[in-house]
Amino acid sequence: MRALIWLAALFGTGCSADFWDMNPPTRIEGDPAVLADLQIDRVEVRSAFYNPPDAFSQAFVPALMARTDACLGGDRGATAAIFIHELDRRSDLADGGDRLILPGSVDVRSGSRVVARLPVRVDVPMPTGDVDARRRAAGDAFGQAICAALTRR
Repeated sequence: MRALIWLAALFGTGCSADFWDMNPPTRIEGDPAVLADLQIDRVEVRSAFYNPPDAFSQAFVPALMARTDACLGGDRGATAAIFIHELDRRSDLADGGDRLILPGSVDVRSGSRVVARLPVRVDVPMPTGDVDARRRAAGDAFGQAICAALTRR
């Protein structure tokens, strides 16, 4: 019985930590020469709750690509595989009160090779408007974070 209580306490406290801290993947900074030649031309958005493209992706992806198009102007196509750790796609993204907060990670792939892997944590003021406005704001913020990490801005 004690073992069960100990395990429950362990899992209960572990779940409150940030996902990246609990299970840190290998961070890949990326070669600046390779990154300079990239253009994000495909985005895959995944979460623990739901993976196929849906209404969240339809608003999030164009906003993210518009932001990354402005900073990554290379000729080589790349995929941004984004995993948002705490995304409930049916949510209105308003769980953070007056802040839009989404932790995640991004793998940037060129062909079948991961050329960069980084954590991303979006924490921006809650935009006004409907759910799609919040989804677009999250996409823009993720794109901005990707640009900052890949171009060292």
